[in-house]
Amino acid sequence: MRYLSSFILQSSVLRPVWVLLVLLPLAVASVFGVLRINYEDGLRSVFSSESQVFQEYARHSDGFTQSEANVAVLVSAPSALDGDDLGHLQEFLLDVQFLDGIAGILSVFSLRRADQGGAAFIPLLPSELGDQGALHLALKSAARMNLTGAALVSSDLRETVVVLSIGGDPSEMVSSSKVLRNLDKLTAKFAEDSGLEVQVAGLLSVREHIIQGLRLDQMKINLLGALFGFAVSLVMFRSFWVAALNTITPIIALLFCLGAFGWFGLSINALTNALPVLILVLASSDSIHLTYEIRLRMSAGEKRIAAVRQAVIDIAPPCVLTSLTTMLAFVSLFYSESPIIRDLALSGVVGVFIAMIAVLFVHPMVFVLAGGLPLIKRALPIRHAEQGQGFTDLLAKAVTSRFRAISVLGVALCVAGLWVLLPVQTNYRFMENIDVDNSVAETLSRVEQIAGPVTTVEIPLRLKDGIGPFDAALLVDIGVLHQAVKDIAGIHSGFSLHSLRVVLSGDGELVSPEVLKAMFDKMPERFRNRLIGTDGRTLQLTLLVPDIGSQAVARFALDVEIITRNLGLTAVSVGRPTGFLVMSSALSDAMIRQLTISFLLAAIACPLLIGVWYRRLDFALAAIVPNLLPIALIGAGLTLLDFDIQLTSALALTIAFGIALDDSIHVFNRLHLQACEDPSQGMSRQAIDLAMKKVSPVLVTTTVILSSGILATLVSEMPMIRFFGVLCIVTFVLALICDLLVLPALIVSFTRKIR
Repeated sequence: MRYLSSFILQSSVLRPVWVLLVLLPLAVASVFGVLRINYEDGLRSVFSSESQVFQEYARHSDGFTQSEANVAVLVSAPSALDGDDLGHLQEFLLDVQFLDGIAGILSVFSLRRADQGGAAFIPLLPSELGDQGALHLALKSAARMNLTGAALVSSDLRETVVVLSIGGDPSEMVSSSKVLRNLDKLTAKFAEDSGLEVQVAGLLSVREHIIQGLRLDQMKINLLGALFGFAVSLVMFRSFWVAALNTITPIIALLFCLGAFGWFGLSINALTNALPVLILVLASSDSIHLTYEIRLRMSAGEKRIAAVRQAVIDIAPPCVLTSLTTMLAFVSLFYSESPIIRDLALSGVVGVFIAMIAVLFVHPMVFVLAGGLPLIKRALPIRHAEQGQGFTDLLAKAVTSRFRAISVLGVALCVAGLWVLLPVQTNYRFMENIDVDNSVAETLSRVEQIAGPVTTVEIPLRLKDGIGPFDAALLVDIGVLHQAVKDIAGIHSGFSLHSLRVVLSGDGELVSPEVLKAMFDKMPERFRNRLIGTDGRTLQLTLLVPDIGSQAVARFALDVEIITRNLGLTAVSVGRPTGFLVMSSALSDAMIRQLTISFLLAAIACPLLIGVWYRRLDFALAAIVPNLLPIALIGAGLTLLDFDIQLTSALALTIAFGIALDDSIHVFNRLHLQACEDPSQGMSRQAIDLAMKKVSPVLVTTTVILSSGILATLVSEMPMIRFFGVLCIVTFVLALICDLLVLPALIVSFTRKIR
């Protein structure tokens, strides 16, 4: 560390112009890197892994059209749909089918009924749309018909749903986004020409909304984070110029971080959305420690260059250590099997490292170069009014005088919190990433009221040897399956060759397998592929199931598996339920538990690093409870309030733990500096009181900086990012309380024990 401090002094303090010359081209390169940043929702790829559940899902989904690639267009009229309304709809669908990327269209015009002889299929709607009586009867029939498991007309006949199937890989949003943008233009023109209300919804629309929200978030959150950091610095330092100097380094750190993301191909997604502002506030926090030390020394009479030099020597080591503990928290995320969480870990390590370099080299340079200007030079020394620390002095003495009781209480609360938190109760919903009152979510809800849930559970059916996809024995088996699962709670409807056969039969006798095959062959390929896989030997029974949360979906999948296991079917073998809903429910639970292990690894490694860094066992032991306690209390609170632990909260608690250690490290560093200056006092209660008196104001300020910067996440378009921000803020505040109360008490306790 001595060599690092010497290198920093030689460059940023003694040769600041050199640092500036290096800084300028890096800043230009970072601007171009920012323009290269890729934005993706990450909600599908987050579960990609080598696990058996995901591999089964991937193998099955490769052979079938995925319902998540569907987009629903909701068309609403003031009264029952008439011939004019449907005429406009026909013209709209004609334009839609020529859009690049549209692979299939299902609408009320697609519905067919068998003629009296069952030899041919004719459109359900009359050829003359002006015949309102016949049209009304046809629409009534359409409202009761669920050709693909979903009705296309509402019961009051005022609304109709058009299902568009978008081609390509649903995990890749680049091409899908282009299709959705073109579709929005068409629907806007359709609404203007027809006077009807037209809205687009679907899981792809949700994902596109999230991606657009991510772009907007980066502008809003980072701008507000920088403004909040400046405001807090202004209040603390009571000088516009000092606050301005203190804001330069965090902004440069943010720019370099985003530039590195762009050049290294690290995307901004639902998990990494809050990472840039975290880097911003971390750089702000460390900058404040340096600024405070520089001003403290200048107020004691030291010259500016000498004050900067000594501040670097004293504060650089804890800044490096706080960065290392935060990076350790991110490194622990590599335990996860999810590539996107590992990308978050890599992005976090890169971002924190960049912030550390910016603070160590840029911040001293700023004070050396800009601090010589007359206006700024006069503002640097701390005024006497800013040095009032009576309350912190009294608090420190009160804590150390009652160190036994406070230590026991802190340990007891930590154990109680972990007892409630462990074993971890998890939950996950796809739609938790979008507000329920968002226009896309509201439209999707209206679509689901008509057509049923857009989320599905698929039951794979493998044909036995010698059985064809339209054999009578097979159709009987699928009918038995339908009958077996129809009463399971949560199922809206089912879709298979059997349900298609029932729809075609109307109220009469089931149509023959030959008639069913004739109708099947006339369906668009994308919709045929929802029934029979591309290999021709695998079928599926699709169950429309709402996004009811991972715990409920897991129980539902287990119920389906138990019921279908021993049906004695002769034509097909029934596989385990799969699909995105089942896969994400199973893996989200496993991933959250992996993140819990990541947190425990960080909780062990970070205090150990502190002990090794300062070569003091008492520091390592004292660091555990004050930093574990906030996480234990928050996790226990979420569990008791039935929020359970979600992906966002598991990530937030792990990352916030690494950041919350910063305050503890600066307490240890102040004690270490005092022990070096006056070895006779050692770790006496008086020395601890003096250290807390000096460091408490800056701990409060850095906590305010961290919290106010993260407060910017509350304007995010994504509710889970706002939740992430709230959890981080609560963690920082609790960590401050623990560092002011529990930490000094434990230092006294362990120092006395070890001595």
